[in-house]
Amino acid sequence: MGLVVAFPFALTHRQDLPLEHAYGDAAVSVVSRVLGGDAPNPLANDQRALSTGLAAYTDSCALCHGAKGDGRGAFGLTTYPHATDLTSENAKGKTDAQLFWIVKNGLGFTAMPAFGDQYKDAEIWAMVAYIRALQRGGASALAIPTPSAAQLAAADPTVSRQTRGAAIYFALGCHLCHGPEGDAPGDLSIRGRIETEIVRRGSDSGMPAYGRNIISDADLADLETYLLRFASVPSSPD
Repeated sequence: MGLVVAFPFALTHRQDLPLEHAYGDAAVSVVSRVLGGDAPNPLANDQRALSTGLAAYTDSCALCHGAKGDGRGAFGLTTYPHATDLTSENAKGKTDAQLFWIVKNGLGFTAMPAFGDQYKDAEIWAMVAYIRALQRGGASALAIPTPSAAQLAAADPTVSRQTRGAAIYFALGCHLCHGPEGDAPGDLSIRGRIETEIVRRGSDSGMPAYGRNIISDADLADLETYLLRFASVPSSPD
């Protein structure tokens, strides 16, 4: 129990320490094993589920974990802790039930969001089946080039700053954690508050830091213009 209680406090800084990695992995394993149960994946041998899992993984996971599951997605190395290498022995060692629980509930104090409100249980099981296929090397990753925020923002220079900001918001994957309307549950909601400085410095709760090599000052200003449309809308109660 002490391991679980102390886990959040081990992630209150952004230093990359091997011992901390081991501690964090142990905490995740304990929590996901205790709360995840031992249910088998009902779609483990369903080849049709791989297509569903591929689509969901590409849409919601590949941006951080990479198309091949190696943790080297566009933003996988910008988060703290870094996105998990799903092909590692550590990930392979987790049960299907543990992976299901992590995808559905997310991991606090990391950049891993909860997808339980976005996907049905059957779709999450399909994602787990696809992750297993990636681990076996038996899945064909859908390598879709991701346009940069600058490319999307500059696609039509005649549009408003708010429209360019919206393009940046979705290109950077902000909607995956904060919701398409900034209405994600709990602390992930950005309705009623504007904190664009956190975009540059990141946060200890898993928010990645975006340097000027990723988003320019001009694009950040456009993003702020888009976020202002959320500022007057109060957060929904949990």
